[in-house]
Amino acid sequence: MDGIDWDEWIRSDADNINQLRGMGRADDTTLEDPMARPKNSDIREWWHTPIRDLTASQRKQALALYIREERLADPQPLMRLLSDNPNLSIAKGGEMLATMAARPDTDDDGATGEPAAPVRWEPGMLVKELPADLHRARVVISDAQKTARAAHEHPGRWVVYGVSDGEHARRIALEKVRRVVRAKTSAFAPAASFEAQAREVEHGRYVVFCRYVCAEQ
Repeated sequence: MDGIDWDEWIRSDADNINQLRGMGRADDTTLEDPMARPKNSDIREWWHTPIRDLTASQRKQALALYIREERLADPQPLMRLLSDNPNLSIAKGGEMLATMAARPDTDDDGATGEPAAPVRWEPGMLVKELPADLHRARVVISDAQKTARAAHEHPGRWVVYGVSDGEHARRIALEKVRRVVRAKTSAFAPAASFEAQAREVEHGRYVVFCRYVCAEQ
């Protein structure tokens, strides 16, 4: 950003900044030489221009007015953000800092009871570290896997595998029994490690039960 040392600028212009915050007696329209200074309405338009596209004088005037009107107690975080991300405008930088300041403290195991405010990601923005990737491959646990797991955890106990209704309920149930016993479904491998039976519990409704056969049995 044209080699501007913001810390030096803050030190050299500390009196002017204090005046703009209302700590002094500067006139509302006095930031630089009154003869060369544009209107506040024009300066506010610079707030929405990428900082790198402003001249040094425009940056100084725009930042000074922003500091005063937004009543920034400490302008240095904004200065540093703009210095690291010259594609940002003053207004965008201020919004980002306000968003980060408003985010709830999640140090206590990340539990606050309220959703965190979204980060405003901007092209060219520098980041200290990559954010966590929320994408996770979807893992689907089938009925066969649930049943086999329960049977393994309770060897010798019958576990419900599935329920079939309708015209072809018996045929479907018997096919499930065959697939369990012969391990045609991978969850029940190896073959013969599970027993299975189909029972008609209500008219036209069949339930398939299976159990894990222990080595001792």
